[in-house]
Amino acid sequence: AAAKKRDELVSSAETRLKIERLKSEVRTLRQEKDSLLNALALKVYEGYVKGEVKDPNLQATCQNIQLKQWEIDEKWAEINRVKSSNT
Repeated sequence: AAAKKRDELVSSAETRLKIERLKSEVRTLRQEKDSLLNALALKVYEGYVKGEVKDPNLQATCQNIQLKQWEIDEKWAEINRVKSSNT
């Protein structure tokens, strides 16, 4: 009975370990996929800036990205103005 209980515990631990290993592999694969998607997005956006993107849906998304970047730039300019006026 004790040997059976020990075997069940070992089997359960091995199962949990295998699941954790697989989850770790999934996390790594997701990170790699996200990295590839980011690289793709950057290539598309660079093509948009060069005028090479012709697809209207991609153009619209790239325009939105460009608008967000302009908003970010404006906020940084405002931060710098506030900093310089308080020194």
